[in-house]
Amino acid sequence: MIAAEFLHVCQTQDPHYETCVTESIEYLKPYLKTGVPEYNIPSLEPLILKKLEFLPSSSLRLEATDVEAKGASNFVLKKVKLDFNTLIFLVDVELPNIQVEGTYSVDGKILLIPIRGSGPIHGNFSNCIGACKMQIEKYLDEDGEEKMRITDFKLKISVDKGTIRLDNLFGGEKALGDVVNSAINNNFDLFLKELLPLVEKALSDSFQNLTTSIIQQFTFAQLFPGA
Repeated sequence: MIAAEFLHVCQTQDPHYETCVTESIEYLKPYLKTGVPEYNIPSLEPLILKKLEFLPSSSLRLEATDVEAKGASNFVLKKVKLDFNTLIFLVDVELPNIQVEGTYSVDGKILLIPIRGSGPIHGNFSNCIGACKMQIEKYLDEDGEEKMRITDFKLKISVDKGTIRLDNLFGGEKALGDVVNSAINNNFDLFLKELLPLVEKALSDSFQNLTTSIIQQFTFAQLFPGA
């Protein structure tokens, strides 16, 4: 049996197994918010995305560093589905609000508007939906115990509403900066469509690392008794 107090294990033969898993993840949320150092589980607040390099075309280069996202621990589970034949796990979550801070540098054109500068970037996104698909495989560790690892982790994100602000565009030329920020936010859906694949990849890496930190410490039978 698992000694970790933050992990409530469900019996896979339970007819309400997926409901039990949902409740277990809900119970886990406060621990994800603060992190569990003794189990090598990092905090979700803030979620560190490190470096994002955005090169959608030869005419634009946008780089963001020291990116921090706040609000990820307030996720609401919408769907959990585990298939023990294929070892494919599906999880859908709703994120009511995500706030992003970081440092950007940009040079090129966005929505046909010339743009350049560097400085703080601020983002605020509401009613986000994340659909996660994980492929798991079993393996034997050096002690001959059956464990599991993630071989594929895909995350698709949709955003209902949001705003982005780039400070210090054109060396702090406020009038030009305001025009560009207005253009970005008036065409938010178009801008986000180009930016989202990059954010999805960064979040996928972060959540895969988080999930791996949890599952690698237990055997398959400990996490999924009866499967």
